[in-house]
Amino acid sequence: MKEKKVTIKDVAAEAGVSIATVSYVINKIDKVTEDKINRVNLAIEKLKYEPNIIARSLVKKESRIIGVITNVDLQSAINGDPFYQEFITGIEYRCKELDYSTLMITIDNKDKILNSINSGTLAGIIVLGYLTKDKYDTISKLSIPVVIVDQEKPNANFMNITTEDEKGAFLATEYLIKKGHKNIGLIGGKIWAGHVHRTRFEGYRAALQKYNIEFREDFIFESTITYEGGIETAQFVANKINEMTALFCTADIVALGLIKGLYQKGIYIPKDLSIIGFDNIKHSKYFIPELTTVSQNIFGKGEKAVDLIINRLNTPNDLDNNEYIMPVEIIERESVITCTSK
Repeated sequence: MKEKKVTIKDVAAEAGVSIATVSYVINKIDKVTEDKINRVNLAIEKLKYEPNIIARSLVKKESRIIGVITNVDLQSAINGDPFYQEFITGIEYRCKELDYSTLMITIDNKDKILNSINSGTLAGIIVLGYLTKDKYDTISKLSIPVVIVDQEKPNANFMNITTEDEKGAFLATEYLIKKGHKNIGLIGGKIWAGHVHRTRFEGYRAALQKYNIEFREDFIFESTITYEGGIETAQFVANKINEMTALFCTADIVALGLIKGLYQKGIYIPKDLSIIGFDNIKHSKYFIPELTTVSQNIFGKGEKAVDLIINRLNTPNDLDNNEYIMPVEIIERESVITCTSK
């Protein structure tokens, strides 16, 4: 049988006070005696009552909700890509620490944005994934803090959080080079379709250039940034297995799919091909082989996105601290070995 949800009416009855009194205590309105405050708090604890945060916001005229806006395609990715799961968990964890809540908003048209966020209940917005210019124009008209994730800021009033993507890709490629590899490929998304894909490609190419290694277009593979995309790309990588000794995947989820796809073709990592990823999703250390990768602290990135909003709310005139770049580091595991041939 489904457990009945505790209501504010139940708390009032348990504490022997009016519903209004419970509301005053929850919203910290100074109209209640110390004795009643204690009784209400004891009742809340006993009944395990969870106040409706949206209702609290409306009563206090103070929002305690941070909206996370995604596009339709990304909403599907959230259900299957550990990167987005870890990032959103970081957002929710930090919000809970600060007594805020989160609201996921999937956007497919401009009117839906307005209907979702013009209610006055949002303290700020985190934009996760690519949005079109007209949607950004709509968001820019709002008077609340907006953080753009992994995208270039389309408006100077926005804040943004990114990662040392180019540096991370450079370090990943350099790591392979220092392991003796010279025939190094890359798997990523459509290179010129977004900030992350482009900058990670540029980091890869810069490392090749620094070490005087030839850049070969036939070693570049475009894939959807999904596990399935990695599996599908395995057939093209397999055709180059006698030429390449190593591969940089611009996302761990693709690397894991690629390893599975190559395994199905009798190609084994790292014996036949060394692979390094990017992101350090949790799954990467539980895979066989454990994935060597570039870590960017995904969970902490979600927390930092919330911090940017809270800092702007607390110091609205401080426009200098409007961006943050997550540092990166190489995490050595099992998917890369030293090259002794080719």
